[in-house]
Formats: sequence, C-alpha cells, structure tokens
Amino acid sequence: MNEQNISRDTVVIDDSVHHVYQRLTEGNNPVETPFRTMKDVFMWAVCLGYQRGERKPIFGKRVTIFRWAQFSPQTDIPLLKSFAIVDKQDVNILLEQEDILTIAEEYANAGIDPLYREVLGVPGQPLWNVTNLPQE
Repeated sequence: MNEQNISRDTVVIDDSVHHVYQRLTEGNNPVETPFRTMKDVFMWAVCLGYQRGERKPIFGKRVTIFRWAQFSPQTDIPLLKSFAIVDKQDVNILLEQEDILTIAEEYANAGIDPLYREVLGVPGQPLWNVTNLPQE
C-alpha cells in the first residue's frame, strides 16, 4: 500500500463560496485576518465539516484554490487521510488521492459557511472568534 493513485492534485471549492475564502485571507493584520492562505481556511473548513459529520458535494462551478503540494506532509495530509479512512471505513482509500481530495472538499464545502458565520458574522475580532469557535 505504498503506491498512491494520483489522478489529480488540485483542490477545488464551489465558486459560490470563493468570496468567503478571499474575505478570510485578505489583509495583513492577523487580528482582522486570522488565516494567511486559502489552504489554511480550507483545512479549518474541512475540520468543521468533519466535526459536524457533514459532507456537501460541490454542484456549482469549481474553482481551483491550490494544489496538493501545498498541504503539509507532517500535519495536513495525515489529517485528511485519517478523515477519509474513517469516512470510508476502508484503509484502501489511502491509495486514491482523488478520493481523499473529494472527501476533504465535501467536508470543507459543509464547513465553510459555519466558519464564516462564527469568524466574521459575530461581533468581536476575527482572530478571537476563531479561538472561541463553539465545540459541538
């Protein structure tokens, strides 16, 4: 199980939420813009979607926001792989990078709206809102 089937390496989101990713990464003040990259927003959205047990397929126009190589091999990739294993209940999912990406994208698609609401849709500074995200 050491050879992974790599059919794509792009990470996509629904075009309808692209503005959310942009808004969460615009600016240089970390208190107002707690995420440095779209990859950071994506990973938080994946985790929120997973925490809520929600996957939401992307039906709209797809926008590529970054590539697989931007994931940290020490933190991001193991996390995404573990979510995929639990989701599919099959370790063979580790052989399918495209399936791992699809699962992550669907969790992110379900998690992006709650992330936006909790970070920018409530009073307070966005950085502190991130640190106070509700536990479900």
